[in-house]
Amino acid sequence: MKIPRLHLVTNDRVLAADHFVARATRAMEAGDARVALHLRGPDSGGRLLWEHGRALAPVARRTGTLFLVNDRVDVARLLELGGVHLPEHGLPVSEARALLPDGAVVGRSLHEPRALEGRERPDVALVGTLFTTPSHPGRLGAGPGRVTRIRRANPGLPLVGIGGVTLDRVSSVMAAGAHGVALLRSVWDHARPEEAVAEYLDVVYGQADPAPESEADHEEDT
Repeated sequence: MKIPRLHLVTNDRVLAADHFVARATRAMEAGDARVALHLRGPDSGGRLLWEHGRALAPVARRTGTLFLVNDRVDVARLLELGGVHLPEHGLPVSEARALLPDGAVVGRSLHEPRALEGRERPDVALVGTLFTTPSHPGRLGAGPGRVTRIRRANPGLPLVGIGGVTLDRVSSVMAAGAHGVALLRSVWDHARPEEAVAEYLDVVYGQADPAPESEADHEEDT
């Protein structure tokens, strides 16, 4: 499956909010096959992930949205979702693939420029945290240079920048070599998530496949 350039990531707060399914439906309809939805809720429990996944799976099939569940291969398999996204030190990619149908997408989070090869090479990697976010108070963002370094260690692997990627930061992330960007607050805290999706789609796809800048232009903040 072609990896979308815009990824919408949830957290426990987002999943527990009123009308989440309706808001996610509108976001998926606005993004269609150009977006991926990551059903992520580390403390939400399997039941809530299952319920939301079951409600949104038909929407994903109708719109062509890539629908991933984070770190729950069982939920992805039972609901026949698009695949899973694994934490950096979670289940091996090869084991996840063995449990999922052919063609399922397996993603991995990456924070360091280590090479992922052979059976452990994912289909896509989320790279962060690029900029300071409320989710990680007191932690400086790594900056777009992290994307550049991880790309050099994993040529050809689609990398998606995550962490504080506002509209005005998309260009620097894409120029560093990212395939796309991932959003959390920028979409879910918006009064109309479908409008946020549309705004980011215009920018992300307008910045697609730029010539990457030199690594020196994207040093990590220290």
